[in-house]
Amino acid sequence: MEKIQEKKLKQAIGNLKNVRILVLGDLILDEYLIGEVNRISPEAPVPVVWVRKEEITLGGAGNVVKNLHTLGTQISVMGRSGKDEKGKQLLSLLKQESIAEKDIFLLQSSQVPTILKTRILAGHQQVCRVDREENHPLTTEEEESILKHFRSILPDLHGVILSDYDKGLFTPNLIAQVLQDCKEHNTLVTVDPQVSHFFRYHNASILTPNHHEAGKAIGYTLDDDKSIEKACFDIAEKIDPSALMITRGEKGMSVYKKSDRSITHIPTVAREVFDVTGAGDTVITTYTAFHAAGLDEVEAALVSNAAAGVVVGKLGAATASIDEIMDKLSELGVIE
Repeated sequence: MEKIQEKKLKQAIGNLKNVRILVLGDLILDEYLIGEVNRISPEAPVPVVWVRKEEITLGGAGNVVKNLHTLGTQISVMGRSGKDEKGKQLLSLLKQESIAEKDIFLLQSSQVPTILKTRILAGHQQVCRVDREENHPLTTEEEESILKHFRSILPDLHGVILSDYDKGLFTPNLIAQVLQDCKEHNTLVTVDPQVSHFFRYHNASILTPNHHEAGKAIGYTLDDDKSIEKACFDIAEKIDPSALMITRGEKGMSVYKKSDRSITHIPTVAREVFDVTGAGDTVITTYTAFHAAGLDEVEAALVSNAAAGVVVGKLGAATASIDEIMDKLSELGVIE
């Protein structure tokens, strides 16, 4: 079993506060209308939800931001919002994650509204979801605006997370330019890819798809170690990442390293799974933060695997604290 030296792990934890990570991605607002159902509507055969509580929180790339805040890193954020009241609310929620306004770049678009996903729940049962969004790719002018700001802050960054929810932000040119700039500055860049963009992410430091996404992209089912290993080499041949992490649900995760063409299989750590919502965001966030703070690829993957094991034991898009991650690592016996 792979191990992490306790001294090196504690040193990385101490470094986290000095690490600055940029989250560039599709920012979403998640709204929850929570209530009770006592009757069926007389207008149609649907339940009437009597709303007793309303919540709104950061979703999409915003969940990556929340995970970074929990880990205690410095954070920069770039994304797109509408010129609307929800855009102002998005900015307010980002500031609540201890991010200075100067470290937030929201491209305000008149073409698209701020993305809002409303979930209506009766108790813990979701009755329906209402999405308010328009999927328009960036204009050339918007691309130039984002790239100009990105290049101005790149020298101060220790890592960049690209959080792609396929909402129009990641145009082919933006992806190519950001990855090229990161390569030239030797800056860690990690990608949570969409299948539709999968093979555009050339030269990324790491991609973190789940086995369904990777299988769909490469064109065959990934259901055992052998098929996972084949997929790692096939994907690497196409886009040449420095590393690749395929998360595999109850089978854990597998990590490919370009430097020695090795593949490490890491078993799952979750004993009870209540909700997998946001687990992928926790994985890429924890990996990026700890790799930037000094751990190697496999060590950072071990920590991210432990963090995922924490959050799937909670309801909703949760985060994992340093103490919770350390407890999980100790429980697994991977600290030496």
